[in-house]
Amino acid sequence: MNNKTPQEHIHQDKIDGNRVVSEKTLAEQVAILPNEMMPERDLWPGIERAINQKSQENYDIKKSNVFIPSAWAASIAMVMLMSWFTFSPAINEQSTSALVKNNEQVNPSSGQLVNFMQQSFKQQKQTLLASYGQPSLETLPAAMQIELTQLADARASIRKALLTDENNVDLLNLLDFTQQQELKLLQQLYRQYQVI
Repeated sequence: MNNKTPQEHIHQDKIDGNRVVSEKTLAEQVAILPNEMMPERDLWPGIERAINQKSQENYDIKKSNVFIPSAWAASIAMVMLMSWFTFSPAINEQSTSALVKNNEQVNPSSGQLVNFMQQSFKQQKQTLLASYGQPSLETLPAAMQIELTQLADARASIRKALLTDENNVDLLNLLDFTQQQELKLLQQLYRQYQVI
């Protein structure tokens, strides 16, 4: 069963013998070695430097990981603001405000001025509502409907007061202010509650 020749047996015995000898010599040499080895130089400064360098690299990576998303967020916010200002309907505040300020120069009758302001307001409101697809005011929350109704009532009472006191610039300015407030409120509400 063992098909080895006598020469192969001898060769195998030499290898096994060498292995035993080398294991013995290795064990002897290990026994001779001291239990502790002291390095030739102090290694702690190098270890400390490597640890600090690792922590600095980790800090730099974390810092760059925070910067990149922040940059993206700022870019997206800027694009959104630019598009909002570009595509939002503009409320023409110049026409009625300029007319109220120039009231003393042109001096139209108060009834004509109030009618012009009312027509201008209706036109601006219609343009604003058309830009949002003619939304229904009934879809707004009840609190907002009440606020819009209060502004409309205030506008109507100021208009009545202007018909009796024709030259009251303060009432004209107040009418203009309430009209602009109503337009701004509508604009904010429909931006907030607009369904995309």
